[in-house]
Amino acid sequence: MKKRLYIAALAIAAIATLPSCEDFLNPESKTDITYNYLISTPDGLSRAVIGLYNMERQIANGDGGNLYVVNMCDYNTDIMVFRAGTSAAIARLNTLLPNNSDIESFWTHHYSIIGKANEIIVSAENLGLDDEVVHKAWAEAKFFRGHAYFELWKRFERLYLNTLPTTVDNLVRDYKPASTEEIFNQIKGDLEDAIATLAWDIPNKDYGRITKAVAKHVRAQVAMWEKDYDKAIKECEDIFRDGTMYSMMPKTEDVFSGADLRNSEVLWSYQFSENLGGGGSGTPLMGHRLAIITTTRYQSNAGCTFEAAQGGYGWGRVYPNTYLFGLYDKEKDTRYEKLFIHKFYYNDPTNANYGKEIPADLYGSSAGYLEKLHPMSKKHFDQWTNATQPDRTSSFKDLIVYRLAETYLMCCEAYFHRDGGSSSEAIEYYNKTWSRAGNARENGPLTLDMILDEYARVLHFEGVRWPLLKRLGLLYDRAREHSGDLKSEDPYLDTDYALCRDYFVKGKHEIWPIPQKQIDLMGAENFPQSDPWK
Repeated sequence: MKKRLYIAALAIAAIATLPSCEDFLNPESKTDITYNYLISTPDGLSRAVIGLYNMERQIANGDGGNLYVVNMCDYNTDIMVFRAGTSAAIARLNTLLPNNSDIESFWTHHYSIIGKANEIIVSAENLGLDDEVVHKAWAEAKFFRGHAYFELWKRFERLYLNTLPTTVDNLVRDYKPASTEEIFNQIKGDLEDAIATLAWDIPNKDYGRITKAVAKHVRAQVAMWEKDYDKAIKECEDIFRDGTMYSMMPKTEDVFSGADLRNSEVLWSYQFSENLGGGGSGTPLMGHRLAIITTTRYQSNAGCTFEAAQGGYGWGRVYPNTYLFGLYDKEKDTRYEKLFIHKFYYNDPTNANYGKEIPADLYGSSAGYLEKLHPMSKKHFDQWTNATQPDRTSSFKDLIVYRLAETYLMCCEAYFHRDGGSSSEAIEYYNKTWSRAGNARENGPLTLDMILDEYARVLHFEGVRWPLLKRLGLLYDRAREHSGDLKSEDPYLDTDYALCRDYFVKGKHEIWPIPQKQIDLMGAENFPQSDPWK
């Protein structure tokens, strides 16, 4: 059975091509920028590609930023405790159903990127790739399409594969799930095309643009899923060898210090600014909410007020848990102090306790501790763009997508799987992050648990943990054992906060359900729900 696809943007584009009988709708453009211009000229395609960057960044914007939080803040893993609010059904799993709005948004977000990338890719190929501007636009669109399919596959596995622009001639579609082989071949082909074309450097210091290194990093991730460790090693080491753009920062905390995350360790970040157009859609100054979601609501303690040095406005919803803190050597590992705030102080100068530490047991057996005094991550908090307005409920600090620390640990892991724990290369790459943090050099042999622990210590709240554990078949075991926190693990809690630990079902919660609206649109007889969610 075939289904008809209706897309509002397509309808608008179709109207623009109607004959101008009696000056119908007066389709004359008052500027040079028309839909036809965007898809039929080199300059137009270069502008259209910029639209892909804006679409990609919308996963983090304002009220829609739940998707970025779920993706980056290690939901359903062993290193996060969830209090309330943001995507609660996904965090706790006890009420998660195929009609979940955040899951629907995640699906439509990435398929929207795929649809726009399809238009750019086909238009570029029709124009001819001999033109340098056209070729670059084509390569960037290829990256975005491959990246979007990869993000979708990790979460859903069952996907509809489409590489053609939607036109009036192909509104009627046969929907059927693509095989994993078909999906991965598409992802790899798109990324390989991007790698072959993109440059290593960022042209004109245009930060936030995709480079060859970004595409190679994602290609290495794909190879790790396929257990193609030779390929993963090659792509990672190509990035290390280039040496023109990327290198490790002297200290881990240096990576996150500042509003503009443009240092040598960052491969790709979403760019935000308070200038018009730099803060997302909806309003000119929307920004993102990752900072306040991961910042403790310390300002609600009596004797406290908003303070930029404490991260500004805090909602206190998503935190590192006791298990994560237990992975650090608290005496040697500098990350334990530099990447987190463990203590809070009365900061209202008019209060008699000004400057004194707030006792963690202030709230006794009530719920105040988790909301107002729980230790927090400093990776995303913002003392820069909110310096003069610490009570603002949004942030314009850049958001990291990928950085070199992950590349090194991924290469370490690839050598470990291929050559064993005594691999000199695995040990060398492990020490890139381990020794930098003040720990004595590790001489091996490495174990998988050692590598997993280092991933957590250095890359928590950066979107690495969930796909890593799923890829290794450890997501269920780790979530059931450590997700959230129990009162027996953190005595300051008023109760257990570990519903994910209780409700995670093996063979089910390693994937998300296909959004019910999409099942209804495509037809369950053509595109059935994933087996564990039927």
